[in-house]
Amino acid sequence: MSKSPIFVTLGAFGVDLVRRDGQEAFLADIAAAGATGAEIRRELFDGPYCPLHSLRKAAADLGLRLRYSAPFELFRFDGTLALDGLAELVAEAETLGAEALKICLGHYAGGIALDELRRLVDRSFAKILVENDQTPHGGRWAPIAAFMGDCQRDGIDIRATFDIGNWRWSGDDAAAAARGLAPYVRYVHCKAVASQDDRLITIPLDPADRTWRDLVASFPADLPRAIEFPLAGEDRVAVTRRYVELLASA
Repeated sequence: MSKSPIFVTLGAFGVDLVRRDGQEAFLADIAAAGATGAEIRRELFDGPYCPLHSLRKAAADLGLRLRYSAPFELFRFDGTLALDGLAELVAEAETLGAEALKICLGHYAGGIALDELRRLVDRSFAKILVENDQTPHGGRWAPIAAFMGDCQRDGIDIRATFDIGNWRWSGDDAAAAARGLAPYVRYVHCKAVASQDDRLITIPLDPADRTWRDLVASFPADLPRAIEFPLAGEDRVAVTRRYVELLASA
């Protein structure tokens, strides 16, 4: 049995539904399913208003831990740091009471000073985690590993989120990525990916599939894991509980 805390990403309940009803409406189901916490998604807020205080209180009342995710690239197209944007997200994560902020790498080419980034990270209550996304520039493991190595060299406490399915978009070998990023990974996003009509789609994990189990087993058993695939069914709590228990037992 894993010791891993299990989080549920809010996007798992369907983008349109969550945008319509608000992310807070799903927290009780996540708690009832036995999950450790929820990953609040910045892109699912309806317009510019972000009910961070309300989400924080609702999660606390339910005993849920929170993590915060934003589709934000740390490095702009020209390779410069997007520090202002990161500072805004750090402030939002702290208002939310999130223990971690998940972002994307963006266009990292190295060769720039990271002193300002270190100062911002040192002030942040939330742990900052860089995920392999589905882009050709931010979804390859080698640039992420290079950035992580530079952070370690410069004393910057940034770590990685390992999304086991996103390597299908980048074309990288997932097992090689796990070996290359293992020292830096502190959060594991879990999904399966299939081809449909010449495009890739996210699907639920198959309990009989060893591929995802082997990837998850590449990392310490106590690392937080997240459900990031569709949770569809008439009984939302029962479906969610099924996959919470599956991930906890892997």
